[in-house]
Amino acid sequence: MDANSNLTLFENSTQILNELRNTNIQLRQMIIYQQQAVEQLKELNDCVSGFTNGGASLTGYMPDAFVAAYVAVLGPALAKRLDKPDIGLDELMKGATLLARTLLEELSAYRSEQEGRDVIAEALANIKDPWDRPDNAPSEIDP
Repeated sequence: MDANSNLTLFENSTQILNELRNTNIQLRQMIIYQQQAVEQLKELNDCVSGFTNGGASLTGYMPDAFVAAYVAVLGPALAKRLDKPDIGLDELMKGATLLARTLLEELSAYRSEQEGRDVIAEALANIKDPWDRPDNAPSEIDP
């Protein structure tokens, strides 16, 4: 006979319940380990994305106009202040932001005005100007 065949229904149910508890504990531990692994993978993904600009190569990064204006404004001012003990970097950065924004607004206004002039100049480039004659040239009005 089998050793388990002599167990009562209560003893059998108790053993099954104990095994289910053990299985439940092991499953909870596995879930905790999986959650930790997911968190570590997320951190690793964020780290890799930070070094590669979201998967793109950093060598192909082209700064926009604001970044270029900001660096153009901040660079010389920062270079002059580097020999002083108190650089005041926060104030420099704030001022450079405002100056770069103003610089871009002025550049945009200049480009929009200049663009209109350029369009007119290109359109009139191939037209013969009637006023562009030497003083002694015959006129179309004179017979």
